[in-house]
Amino acid sequence: MGVVLYGIDPALERGITILHRTFVEGAALEAGADRDIVIGRRLAEKLGIRLGEKLVVMAPGVAGELGTAAFRVRGIFATESSAFDGAMVFVTLPASQRMLGLGQRVSSINLRLADRVEVDGVAARLTPLLDKEGLVASPWPRLLPRVADMLGLVRAIRTVIVAVFFLVVALAVMNTVFMAVAERTREFGVMMALGTPPDAVVRMVVYETVVLMLVASVIGYAVGASVVALFGSIGLDLSGFYRNYSAIPGLTGIVYPQFVAGNLVGPGIGLFLASVAVSLYPAAKAARLEPTAAIRHT
Repeated sequence: MGVVLYGIDPALERGITILHRTFVEGAALEAGADRDIVIGRRLAEKLGIRLGEKLVVMAPGVAGELGTAAFRVRGIFATESSAFDGAMVFVTLPASQRMLGLGQRVSSINLRLADRVEVDGVAARLTPLLDKEGLVASPWPRLLPRVADMLGLVRAIRTVIVAVFFLVVALAVMNTVFMAVAERTREFGVMMALGTPPDAVVRMVVYETVVLMLVASVIGYAVGASVVALFGSIGLDLSGFYRNYSAIPGLTGIVYPQFVAGNLVGPGIGLFLASVAVSLYPAAKAARLEPTAAIRHT
């Protein structure tokens, strides 16, 4: 079977990928386990190999000779990508270097940043430093253009969804304020008959909307943050949507969402301002009530 062999540093790999979360049999590689190998479930089925059995790997070495090594299957992983599970195998970095005669050399070093928006900037800063060594710093969108295009599509869809959500919430707030004004028509009529100016009525309705949105925002964000924290620790299983999906190697249906406070600032402020803005119309309607007719309203 033709496969792609990766030599990795097991300790550092946990901070780069989620491979260690996908094992269905055995365990992930550990430092010093140079005679062990981990493979995908589909490859194990094709080879008819089980946990603990030996697997012989052959690959051309750096000097042109054929490198050969026997490994014991330490673990079997399963992702939602059948192509990945059938073509990727992992051993420790020293084991791959020894088999291929690489010495201490490596073919690539992967960096995972805390913030994805910093990728281009970090690559630009590393480029002049690496050029001296004949190395290249490549941001992930250049290496995985299909994934970058998919993320662009997701952002566009998300923008449309957020816009529709804003419209729905704004209309719901306006409807709520209209109902509140309608239920208090006699109250407004009495207030205006006693000399309350129309602009005071407008302010009262708007202030009540502000308080309503503040309370709703606190409760909503607290519940939302709690849900995100929960699924961030246990994972959100979307395997049903990604079963046998092979367009992106290594794609997994177990999603671990993260709470990013900065992503809430813009939408939160926008939604708050939109809700207050739509309350101006029912507030203006309340300010234009005829006191005598409002008092007789039932």
